[in-house]
Amino acid sequence: MLRNFRKAFQGNQTPTAILMMLTMAGMVAYLMPSGRAEAPDNVVARVYGREIIKRDLDLNTLYVQRGMGERGRSEEGLAYAQSTALRMLIDKSVKQEQAERHHVVVTDQEVREDLMSTLKRYEFFKNPDGTLRPLDEVDRILQQSQTSLKEFELQAKERLTQAKLQSQAGSAMPVDEAWIRMENRARNEKISLESVSLEPDAASVPDPGDAKLDAYLKESGSLFRQGARRVIQYVAVDRASFGATLNPDDAALKAAYESKKAEYSELKASHILFKAKSEEEFATATEKARKLREELIKGADFAKKAEALSEDETAKVNKGDLGWFKGGAMVKPFQDAANLLKEGELSQPVRTNFGVHIIKLEGRRTKTFEEEKEALRASLSQERFLQRGKDKLEQLRKRAGDRGDLTAAARALDLQVKTSKPFLNDSTTMIEGLPSSGLLVSDAFKLKVGGISKVQNAGGSFVVFKVLSELPTEVPPLKDVRAKVLDSWKVKEAKRQLLERSIAQLKGGDLKALGEVRTTTDTTVKTYPEAASISIRKELLATAVGQISTPVWGSDGKLWIAKITARTPAPELNFEQRRALIAELQKQLVEKQLDTEILFLESEGKLRPGFSSLWGRIGGIWVNANIGQVDLGE
Repeated sequence: MLRNFRKAFQGNQTPTAILMMLTMAGMVAYLMPSGRAEAPDNVVARVYGREIIKRDLDLNTLYVQRGMGERGRSEEGLAYAQSTALRMLIDKSVKQEQAERHHVVVTDQEVREDLMSTLKRYEFFKNPDGTLRPLDEVDRILQQSQTSLKEFELQAKERLTQAKLQSQAGSAMPVDEAWIRMENRARNEKISLESVSLEPDAASVPDPGDAKLDAYLKESGSLFRQGARRVIQYVAVDRASFGATLNPDDAALKAAYESKKAEYSELKASHILFKAKSEEEFATATEKARKLREELIKGADFAKKAEALSEDETAKVNKGDLGWFKGGAMVKPFQDAANLLKEGELSQPVRTNFGVHIIKLEGRRTKTFEEEKEALRASLSQERFLQRGKDKLEQLRKRAGDRGDLTAAARALDLQVKTSKPFLNDSTTMIEGLPSSGLLVSDAFKLKVGGISKVQNAGGSFVVFKVLSELPTEVPPLKDVRAKVLDSWKVKEAKRQLLERSIAQLKGGDLKALGEVRTTTDTTVKTYPEAASISIRKELLATAVGQISTPVWGSDGKLWIAKITARTPAPELNFEQRRALIAELQKQLVEKQLDTEILFLESEGKLRPGFSSLWGRIGGIWVNANIGQVDLGE
């Protein structure tokens, strides 16, 4: 209902809209924050009035798309997957908001036509006579690939919406005659030139002293302005914090070996693969595998057949030999079939997501306790550290509370508290004493000042931190940024000196006086590499034949000067060429505009993050902090 009210406000001020506005005013008391501002447990985010609920976080699909196996499904992997899935859904919702603001409408009929067109491109969705299979059958096939017909429909709607959005916005983009003429010249006019690129030597510029640098800092303060910086108080525990108590004795190692003995069993196998994707291809591959198995049973050489017939790209080299592998190393249908075989035995055709295999078991072995002893010691020691490190810091958090005294809590547990230097919200920031602190830095800016973090992993340590303070945006004193100011001043001075020297040397009209001259013939501005710099592009188009260009700085930081030696004018555009060029220019413009709008919607939404406030319900981006931290593009 709220969405409908908001649509009315986007239109004309009709009596109906006025009535709805009055009705909305009567709802303000209901929508404004009350004593309870928490979201229902199933709501993970709200984006401009669109709720995202827990069941929308399809982590299984994400695991498949990102190739995340069981190792990726750890506690850390789950948090990453939740955050990634939520980020994707928020992006979708922001794009929906953008399309709605542009009044883009996609009908059910358009979605169905696009869906049917998409399905008909795939042979495995067709009957033998070429007609499309029933949609319930298509849906079953899709579900085998961790998707569904509903997902295909949603993708079709998103695709059509974005296409209509670009088309509608692009058609309104003005492209004037001067731009068309200039773009045609840049693409089709042939030019020949001599050019020189000169690099300023900042290293040769001496340190001018604090007086000049301080004056430069005051003059160019915006270059050195630092954003908000935060200071944290943190407690970290690493393996060294527990000493020898992490080391397991032989009894613990033997118990661990016995409990995991199945994991130390290995198989050695060879295979022959016939690739398949569609149901038709699987049927063909299965028949090939069945016939080949009959030949192998009769005595055909497995290695030679693998080298000649297997569609595994490595078969030409290894002749189908997969070597030794542990349980879980292969996809489940392959592993299960291999486990059932006796040494020297051939499997029936085995279907996997790669195709159809014939497997030959070459051998079995189980690694002994002595072989695995050191690996077990390292594994158990790490498991103990993970458990004890987390437990220790969870005790710390419990003592300190969400906004309590971290120092007193740490003292009671005999832990050391450290205070960081002020740092920026930058993924490259490294906090002294905390390796791999990039994610921690981001989280430190998501907490309120005074807030205490959850237990976090920072490289080889577990960390809990408290945000002590936030320093405002400011230009720091010279002593804090002297090295940065000096580097900037040297570059600026080196450029000034080089430009002055080059202008003096050019008075004779000879480029060779500047340095090595490079000759380029019959190029276009569009294909000339240095023309990526707008200033060089303008000089190439504006400088007359026989004239030397104005010296300009390229995007590579070098001083560029050229003499135009010849031009061949661009041919006039015909009607079709002109129309195609206008469409391309409009597309470039609209893509930039729409990308900018998305950034604006995200930044605007973050200003209204409340869940129960009026603006939080219909005009903001709110994320449930209990679901996982999501970067909204800060």
